[in-house]
Amino acid sequence: MSNEMVQLRVTPGRPAVMQSEDPQLVYLLVEASPAGIPDTGINVPVNLTLVLDRSSSMRGERLFQVKEACNQVVAKLHRQDYFALVAFNDRAEVVVPCQHPNNPDQIKRLIGAVEARGGTEMATGMVLGLQEIGRPMLSRGISRLVLLTDGRTYGDESRCVELARRAQAKGIGITALGVGDEWNEDLLETIAAAENSRTEYITSSTQIVQVFAEELQRLHSVLAQQVEVRLHTIPGLEIRSLYRVRPFIAAMTPVPHSDSLWRMPLGDWTGREDQAFLIEATVPPLALGPQTLMRIELRYEVPSVSSQPLASTIDVTLPVKSPEQVSPDVDGVVKHWLERTVAYRLQASAWEHVERGNIEEATKKLRMAGTRLLEAGQGALAQTVQEEATRLLRSGSASDEGRKRIKYGTRGLMASERGK
Repeated sequence: MSNEMVQLRVTPGRPAVMQSEDPQLVYLLVEASPAGIPDTGINVPVNLTLVLDRSSSMRGERLFQVKEACNQVVAKLHRQDYFALVAFNDRAEVVVPCQHPNNPDQIKRLIGAVEARGGTEMATGMVLGLQEIGRPMLSRGISRLVLLTDGRTYGDESRCVELARRAQAKGIGITALGVGDEWNEDLLETIAAAENSRTEYITSSTQIVQVFAEELQRLHSVLAQQVEVRLHTIPGLEIRSLYRVRPFIAAMTPVPHSDSLWRMPLGDWTGREDQAFLIEATVPPLALGPQTLMRIELRYEVPSVSSQPLASTIDVTLPVKSPEQVSPDVDGVVKHWLERTVAYRLQASAWEHVERGNIEEATKKLRMAGTRLLEAGQGALAQTVQEEATRLLRSGSASDEGRKRIKYGTRGLMASERGK
C-alpha cells in the first residue's frame, strides 16, 4: 500500500498467474482511499445551475417537492457560490439568472412562481442552462448542471447528448435525475456517460428534497479535482474492460495513449467514500517467477494542499506458477464485485437485444442476470429481474418501472435503496 495522500490497494482475482503459452484473463480490484486528504476539502466556489422539467406531468406533488428542494438548496449555498435555475417544457425560461445567493428571499419568490404546463423539450432547457453556468469567470471552482425530468423529450435526444458533451468538455459535470417511470433512461444514461457525471432514478416525489440536499453536500465536499487513473502496462497486456464499482457501478473507457499507457479521467472526487475499480485484462505468456504486470498511477489536484498535481502509485506484481500450483478459487471480495458487474453487463446487453428485436436472447440475458444477483444475495432485485424476463417473453416488452429498477438497481443508484 502506498503512503501518499490517496492510498491505493490492489486485490488480484487469484494470487498467482498460471504459466501458459496462451494469453490469460486477470481480474484486479483497485481501491483508492482519500485517508490522507484533509477533511476541509478544497474550499472552492460551487457554480450550480438547475435545469428543471415543468411540463404538465410535473403538476402537483412533484413540482411542490422540486420547489421545496430548490429552496433548501438556496438556503445551504455558501456566499461564494453561484446559483441559477432554468425551467423548461416545450420552451425554456431562465427563472433565476446566475448570481450569488445574497438575496435568498427574492430567489425563493422566483422559484415559487414556476408553474407546470406544456410538453417536454429538454434541449431548450439545456441550452439556457449552459448559458447561465458559463457566466461566472471562475479561475477555480466546481461547475455542475443538475437536470431533472419526469417525461420523454421529443425529437431532440441527439441534441441533448451533443450539449452534454460540450459541457463536459469544458469541465462541467452533469447530474441527470429521472422522477417516476415515464422518462427515457437510455438518454439520461448516455448524457451522464462521461467524467464528472452521473444519473439517478428517483422512484418517489418525496425523495426529491433528499436527493438535491445530498447533491449539494457532495459538491461542498469535493476533496480533489482533475483526478485521472493511468495504467502503465507491460508489453502485450490488454485492458479488456474497466468498471467503476464504488460508489456505483459504471462502465469506464480507458484511452490507450501508447502501447503501454492507458489513461482514464475521472473528474472531481466528491465525499470521503473510497473509489474502487475492477480491471479485466489479458496478460501475455510469462516466465516463471514474480512478474510486474503494471503500475497503477492516480493523479489528482488538491489546491488547499499543493499548487502542483499530486500522484499515488502502486505496482501490481504477481508470481507466475505452474498450472498445478494455481488455485482456481477467486478472492471473495473480487468475486463479490465481479458477480455484480456481470449482472449489470448482462442486463445492459438484454436491453440492447430488446432494441434489436431479439426478445428470446434478451430474455436469456435477463434470466442469467437474475441468477447472478440471486447468487450475490440480492434476492428482491433478482425476483424483479425474473418477473420482467417472463413479461418480456410473453408480451415482447418490459414495464417502464421494472426496466428502471433493474438498470439502476444493478448499478446501485436507486433512490429507494437510500439509507438501507
